[in-house]
Amino acid sequence: MSFTWDELDKMRTRDRWDVPLPPLCSHCNYNLTGLRDERCPECGTPFRWPEVRDRAARTWALAMRVQHANQDATVGVACGLVGWFAILFVRVLGLGPICVLVDVVALFVALLTVILGAQVLNIRQVPKWARAYMFKSPPSLLLGAAAMLLGLSLMVGALLL
Repeated sequence: MSFTWDELDKMRTRDRWDVPLPPLCSHCNYNLTGLRDERCPECGTPFRWPEVRDRAARTWALAMRVQHANQDATVGVACGLVGWFAILFVRVLGLGPICVLVDVVALFVALLTVILGAQVLNIRQVPKWARAYMFKSPPSLLLGAAAMLLGLSLMVGALLL
């Protein structure tokens, strides 16, 4: 006796929900918890439980990538500050032969700083309804912008100084 994947999925209990987000209708975001029929009672849109589960799992996976955006941006700010310190330190001490090496490293650090700061922009990919379930503190656009600006200024400083 063999079963198709769809038949096995229908045999699985629908009460088992292993995603931290609630099952929502893809059309109107109605909470589908506890429904037996595969039709949204709010808007009438038909659905399949595997698709609802996959949508919730994809949304949760995206949110997990974004949840550390503030930490990433903070590391970006720290990297940018260290890069500026290195450039200014080498210039003040007048260590000419090392300046080129420090400038090249500072360019890589600047790129890293911009990338880390830009992580907060990924919040736009998480649906608004899902944000309430995910963050103790939402990603700070101000912190991300500060990291990106610091990284850009470090690039300019490394190239012009």
